[in-house]
Amino acid sequence: MPPDLTDVQKEQAEAVANLVAAAMVRLNREHGKEAVLEAMRLISSAMTSNEWRKQVGNALINNAPPEEAG
Repeated sequence: MPPDLTDVQKEQAEAVANLVAAAMVRLNREHGKEAVLEAMRLISSAMTSNEWRKQVGNALINNAPPEEAG
C-alpha cells in the first residue's frame, strides 16, 4: 500500500520516477542488463541503511506484475 503523500510529494515522486525509468531503459538498450544492475548497486550505496534498502526492494517486488513477483 502506497504511503499517504501530499499532491506535491506525489508529483515530485512521479517526476523522479519518470526520469529514472527513462534513464534505465536507455542504459539497458545501449549497454545491457549488467549496466542496469551496476546502476542499481550505485543507487543502493546512496541509501543510509539496510532497512531503507529492504523497503525499496520490497516496493519494487510488490509493484511487479504477479507472474514476476515471486
